[in-house]
Amino acid sequence: MTTVDLGGAWSVREALGDTWQWYVDQPVAARNNAGAAAGVVAQAPGWLAARVPGAVIADLHRAGELPSPYVGRHSRFAEWVSTRSWVYRRSFGLPRPLRDGERAVLCLDGVDPGGTVFVDGARVGAVGGLYRSARFDVTALVADGGEHRLAVVVDPAPATEPQVGRTDRVRVHAPRMGYGWDFCPRLVHQGIWRGVRLEIGTVHLDGVSVRPVVASDLASATVHVSGGATAAADGSVEVRFEGAVVASGPLEMGADGVIGGAVVVPEPALWWPNGLGEQPLYEVVVRVGADAAHRVVTGFRHVRFVGNEDAPAGALPCTAVVNGRPVELTGWNWAPADALYGEITDAKVEHLVGLARRSGARLLRVWGGGLVETPEFYAACDRAGLFVWQEFSQSSSGMQSAPSDDPAFVAHLRAEADAVVPPRVHRPSLLMWGGGNELEDDAGPLADERSPALAALRDEVARLDPGRHWVPTSPTGPRFHFRDGGHDVHGPWEHQGLTAHYALYNGGSALAHTEFGVEGMANRRLWSALVPPDDRWPVGRENPVYRHLGDWWNNAVLVRECFGGRLSTPDEFRRASQFLQASGLAYAVEADRRRWPRASMVLPWQLAESYPNAWCTAVVDHAGEPKPAFHAVARAFAPERVTARLDRLAFDGAPVEVEAWVWSGSGRAAGGTVTARLLSASGEVLAERRWPVDDAVGTPRAIGRLVVETTPSAAVVLVELSWTDADGALIDRECLPLSTAADLTPLLDLEPATIWFHVEHRGESVEVAHVGGPAVIGLQLSDDRPPESTGWAVVDGDPRPLLPGERRRFTVEWRHDAGPRRLLLESWNAEPADLEFT
Repeated sequence: MTTVDLGGAWSVREALGDTWQWYVDQPVAARNNAGAAAGVVAQAPGWLAARVPGAVIADLHRAGELPSPYVGRHSRFAEWVSTRSWVYRRSFGLPRPLRDGERAVLCLDGVDPGGTVFVDGARVGAVGGLYRSARFDVTALVADGGEHRLAVVVDPAPATEPQVGRTDRVRVHAPRMGYGWDFCPRLVHQGIWRGVRLEIGTVHLDGVSVRPVVASDLASATVHVSGGATAAADGSVEVRFEGAVVASGPLEMGADGVIGGAVVVPEPALWWPNGLGEQPLYEVVVRVGADAAHRVVTGFRHVRFVGNEDAPAGALPCTAVVNGRPVELTGWNWAPADALYGEITDAKVEHLVGLARRSGARLLRVWGGGLVETPEFYAACDRAGLFVWQEFSQSSSGMQSAPSDDPAFVAHLRAEADAVVPPRVHRPSLLMWGGGNELEDDAGPLADERSPALAALRDEVARLDPGRHWVPTSPTGPRFHFRDGGHDVHGPWEHQGLTAHYALYNGGSALAHTEFGVEGMANRRLWSALVPPDDRWPVGRENPVYRHLGDWWNNAVLVRECFGGRLSTPDEFRRASQFLQASGLAYAVEADRRRWPRASMVLPWQLAESYPNAWCTAVVDHAGEPKPAFHAVARAFAPERVTARLDRLAFDGAPVEVEAWVWSGSGRAAGGTVTARLLSASGEVLAERRWPVDDAVGTPRAIGRLVVETTPSAAVVLVELSWTDADGALIDRECLPLSTAADLTPLLDLEPATIWFHVEHRGESVEVAHVGGPAVIGLQLSDDRPPESTGWAVVDGDPRPLLPGERRRFTVEWRHDAGPRRLLLESWNAEPADLEFT
């Protein structure tokens, strides 16, 4: 098989109405003066440089036709783009004329929302949706070799619903996020967003699906293969591990070109989720004839879902048993890495998935308002040990949230399942399918039997991917919101306040908490590129630029109240809001985890944002830089923890009460000690208690309570929890800043602290020591290069205060960077330091 890659440099131009016909090298029949204009216009300048894969809006920005949609309110300048057709074209050459018996097949892996394809002016076919790949036999057009011209007319985007609308008016299976969502302004994607290539050979394979099934005793796995071939020939299946063939067998071929077969792999090396074992991957090679081969990478694991401990009657099973072991599924909600998803690079996907792994996550829920995710995403999750809960591209709306039961739409969804399911069934990371996000009617979250659309998807998934777990929507309820109790619940997405937040999460009872969050301002580096200088103050909703950049998640009023109305600069708001986001989200996660194994899924919203926002619930900003909340939740996800159960963050003169909890995912033998201390900001011990750990530690349990009746007034105090084993070795340590005032204003009044730092290995390690003054609050190390710099500085952050006399080492992994490296070391109460290295 010879493959000609047709990605890279193309040209593009706008077409209004049917004027696209003038640009595809075909004769034009037109009436009146349009016929005279067609020939002239077709030869006129106006073609712009473009690239494939890519996105129309991004091509127009690179060509100077649009300002960056990622600055201020400039996305509004691009709203007209989706109403046009866009003609993409390029020339291509064959390396030689086709030989006898060879066929040339043009392959397009994705055109959004669809389009029509021409070769040398001849229409060869159409692509009917962004998830549909297309294969066109163009042998007769290119048999002589030489130069040819390929044109793809990308259709205007179809009309569909923004976030506040009606789900029953939706008639397409596609991301709705770009039509206007709480974390993305209207920025509708179009383009040739996946690869294009020409395949030349005597036999061509199509629709090959590889589905591994592991026996319940884990002693063997069967690899099932199905698909089609264009010509009869001998076929085979090979399974390879670390370069060696571990199983092989023949393929059967029917008279109609359908191929099928199965091979058994004895004693497969098992794939485990992150933190529980390795992720061994196998290669499966499907061959037909001398030169047709299909290769996929797969892994072997056995998963079944069981009911949760003490679950109410009627609750769906929410606990995954992986390779015989019940697994707590902590993780994140995932939205597309960019609203212009044709522009997402493999490096960014690898970076974000790598951050999820680094956080300790085991599951990514791919949200139904976005994409059915790509092969690159799944490959990264396979390597990282991250399970994927893949929802179909359906979502709630502000006014009505049940899909249409129109028979044509239901049939469309069946066809979409046939397009998206088979190419993904070989992925060990694919844990489960979901019908969509927050689909409900007046009775609550939808069940399959109340929705023909969901029932159709359920049936197709069962046919195409038998045995994989299915849920109709998330949450499954029976009540939607966390505060109302239920089995699988969502919400809230906002910080509830210095007391109410803790009361709410301490009272949780759900079996699965599959979407919730806390809002915060953007990181300084992204914010400086996103918000024009003249528009940076004020930071609340009264500023139209901030309304455009995350209106739903702008909680400036609450942040100001929590800090006594004393915040007066964007930097002060950033630190304060990010403190509330980090502490509030980490506490919510820990409160849910204290209920394991009854609560088995904990999935904050959201890992990263698809569009740069000034305020957002994401813990990783659009540039790929984690906020403090990322590091706080990474600690909350850790398998062995000592945590503090609180009833408030500001005590207003009341006694400070802290309950210490411990848990160990791997199990910890009896013995050891938990120590709780209340410290002043200067490090003075105000109170201390110790408790022996007399029993083995596994699932979470309370170990003791520290109550301090008298504390300094209007001050910052620190609660420190330490868990040591029987030999005195530290297992985990927690340290949290609290306020004895009615709010958090004491954080603003901390005396200055002095720190010393030392940089090693061109910024790959920074050691910091506290040498004077009170504890350092909010110490963080971040990328300080210009916003347009390539790559990322991935810092091993730590949200805990730096106590007097304490030392801390930050490690930094530089990914895909070029040029000088620059970091910023900053905190609430120590002088910032710029660190630059060449």
